[in-house]
Amino acid sequence: MFERSFNKFLSQPPSKPELYPYIYSIKFKGLTTDAKKKITTEPIRCSQCGAVLTKVELIKKDPSIGTHFTCEYCGTVNLIEKDITIESLPDDTDFVIEDVVKEEVKEEEITKVGITEGELYISIIDISGSMSGAKIEAVKKSLVSSIKDFKVNSPNTKYILIAFESSVYYYLRHDSSGTIFTGETLFSMEKMKDEFNKAIKEKQLGSIGEFADGWIKKVEDLRSMDMTALGPALFFGIISFEKFQSTGRITLLTDGLANQGVGNLSGTSVGAEKFYERMADLCNQFNIVVDVVGVSQSGDNNEMGLQILGKLTDKTGGKLFLISSQEMEAIFTELQQTRYIGKDVKIKIITPNIISIKNITGAFSSQGELKESEINLGAITEDRELYVEMKSGKGLEEKEEIPIQMQVEYKDKEGRKRLRVINDRVKITKDEKDFKSTYDQKLNVMMNIQSAGADYYAGKSDASKKKLNELKRGIQSEIADLVGAGGAYDADAFAESMEFIDDELEEMEREEMEMEAAPKQSYMAAKGQMRTRLSQELKRSKIAKKKQSK
Repeated sequence: MFERSFNKFLSQPPSKPELYPYIYSIKFKGLTTDAKKKITTEPIRCSQCGAVLTKVELIKKDPSIGTHFTCEYCGTVNLIEKDITIESLPDDTDFVIEDVVKEEVKEEEITKVGITEGELYISIIDISGSMSGAKIEAVKKSLVSSIKDFKVNSPNTKYILIAFESSVYYYLRHDSSGTIFTGETLFSMEKMKDEFNKAIKEKQLGSIGEFADGWIKKVEDLRSMDMTALGPALFFGIISFEKFQSTGRITLLTDGLANQGVGNLSGTSVGAEKFYERMADLCNQFNIVVDVVGVSQSGDNNEMGLQILGKLTDKTGGKLFLISSQEMEAIFTELQQTRYIGKDVKIKIITPNIISIKNITGAFSSQGELKESEINLGAITEDRELYVEMKSGKGLEEKEEIPIQMQVEYKDKEGRKRLRVINDRVKITKDEKDFKSTYDQKLNVMMNIQSAGADYYAGKSDASKKKLNELKRGIQSEIADLVGAGGAYDADAFAESMEFIDDELEEMEREEMEMEAAPKQSYMAAKGQMRTRLSQELKRSKIAKKKQSK
C-alpha cells in the first residue's frame, strides 16, 4: 500500500525540491490483500499522537511509574495496564476493532418484505420541465435496466424512488401513489423532517427482487413537469437511511440548477454551498455513497452547479459525471458495477516532529491540496490512490532513520470496522547523487496531475496546463543535466513520467474543444474530479487503450 518516490531522506534539502519532493503514494488496492498479521484485539495507541505500538522493545518497566512506552513519534510517555499481553507486530498489521453483530431472527418472523440485510439504493431523479423528451426517456430506460440488474444480481437490495420538480414525489413502494412534499415545507429542513416522519410510517422495506416488476412500471410512468427542488429531494433521500437504519447509495440525476427550496443554487438562497457540505457530512454519518449525474445536450449549456454538488461525491467517495442522454445507460451500468472495498475510510499519517505533511492530493477535488495528517474519504474503490508530500525540518542530519506510520481505518464489505497499520523506516543519506539515482519521478508527476485536477475542478484550466508544462520543462532540463554530467538516474521512471504528462496535456486540449458545446463550469468540475482521482494504474490503462486504437 505504501510506495515512496525516494529511497532515503537527504540530510539537507534537495537542490531542486520541485523535481525531487519526498512523496508517498497510498494505493488502496492493498486493502484487498491480506496483511502480514491479523489481530482481533484493540491496538495500543499513544495517548497524544495516536500512533499504534508495534515494537515490544519500546516497553519499559519503572518502579516509580510502572510499565510504559515512550512514543517514538512524539515522545509521549504512555502507561500500559499490567494484564495486557504485548507482542511485536510486523510492518503491515490488520486490526479488527469492531466485528459485525447480527441479531438473531426467528425463522417464522422472516418474510420477503421484512428482509433487512440488503443495502438501500435510492434514485433521486430530476423531472423538471427541461428534462422532457429524450432526457427523461433515457433516464427511464437506464433505471429500468438497473432495476432488472438488481433483481438478478442483488435481489436483497431495498429501493426507494424520489422524483422532483417544484415538488418532491417520494415513492416508498411500487404499489402506492407516493407522498408529495410541496410548498413552504421545502424551505425548512426542520419542517421537511417533521412532515416526513408524519407521512412515512413504515419501518421495513421490501426487497427489489420481490418488487422489481412493480418498480419498473412506476419508473415508466414518470413524466417531466416544472422547476427543480433538488435540495429538498436530496434531504428526503438522506433521512430515509436514518429512518430505515440502513447504509447504501444514492444516485442523484439532474439537468439544471437547483432553484426551489433549501439548497437553492440560483443565487437567491444564502448558504446553499454550506447546505450541500452539511448534506455530505450527514451522508458520511450514515455511510451513504452519493453519485451525481449531470445531463447536458450539445449546445444547451445549462449549468447544474456541479462544482458544488460535486462535494457530495468528493466527501462520500461517489462519482461525478456530466453526460449526454445517449451516454446515460453506459453510466448507469458503470455505477451499478462499481464496487467499494471500504466505507467510512479515515487516513492518518504519523511522523516525528522533524517531518511534516506538506500537502496531500487525490483526496478531495473541491479542496485542492491538503495538509491535515488525518482525513475522512468516505467510501473508496480499489483504484483510488493518494499522494502525500512530506518536508523535513532541521536536525535530520543527526538521525540514522525516520519512522513513518500510516493508519487506514475503514468498514469492510461485511461491515467490520478495521484498522490497517503500516510502518516504514527511512534511512538518511548525505549523498544527493545517490538520492537522485533511485528517485521515482512518476510519483511526482502523478501528484502534480492530481493537483492540476483540483485547479481544473475550480475552473482554472490555464493554471492546470501551466503546472504540467512547467513540470515537463523542468524534467527535460534535469534529464539533460544528468546526462551531461554522467549522473545516474532511473531512466525508465523519467521516460514514463514524460509520457504521463504528454498524455494529460493532450487530454486537456481535447477537453477544451468539447467544453465549447457544454456548460463550462459543470464540465470542468466533472473532468477535474476524474483527474484528481487518477492513479498510475488508470493512467497506464488509458495510454495503452489509445495505443491499441491507433
